[in-house]
Amino acid sequence: MQTASLLFLNTYSAFMYTGNRLDTGLEQHLNCKGKADDILRFGRVRYFAFGSNMNPGVLQGLRQVKPIKACPGFVKEYKLAFNLLGTPGIEPSFASAEPSDKEDDELHGVLFTLTRLDWEKVARTEGVGLAYSLEEVVVNTYQGSKLQAVTLRTKPGPLRAPFGKDIQPSEGYLDLLIQGAEYYNLNKEYKDKLRSIRPNPAVLVNTKNMYRFLGINVSN
Repeated sequence: MQTASLLFLNTYSAFMYTGNRLDTGLEQHLNCKGKADDILRFGRVRYFAFGSNMNPGVLQGLRQVKPIKACPGFVKEYKLAFNLLGTPGIEPSFASAEPSDKEDDELHGVLFTLTRLDWEKVARTEGVGLAYSLEEVVVNTYQGSKLQAVTLRTKPGPLRAPFGKDIQPSEGYLDLLIQGAEYYNLNKEYKDKLRSIRPNPAVLVNTKNMYRFLGINVSN
């Protein structure tokens, strides 16, 4: 099995933890309250999600990670990239937070406060150290706070798309991002930007059905 296929299986093995569905009580944690000047405090970690982990069906329903707090926000001078190699014909790429040389670029997502154990689960199932490296960022919440957090950037090496290029993801994967953006009511302009991304035409399977099989409901 190729390295890319191993990555795909490792990344999505996290989706098989449980068949439990979304705990709708998560909605009560949508407001970020209080400030801390460090990423890790009192055994908790602030994690900025911009990819499939924005989708509560992925993070909470299937990864079994239950955020203490969650609120929308953005990181300035960063952009959404699809440069983590996946499995050709199935899931060609996964999302990454990439620095941008454009001052007006913003990467929107969800700032989660997690227990240390839940953060370790995210890091392990996302392949931190193999696929991703940690990136320290300052998140501007929609409520006006600025908080330090960690996010994920594709690690240099064989799993990073060459020549600084993006590889279009599948339609099913894009749906996961769009649903997460809708759930957390991200900036309309950013949601429109997600919807404008064209899915990879070389995908050979119905990834919407694939994610349904994994217990994630995606749009029709």
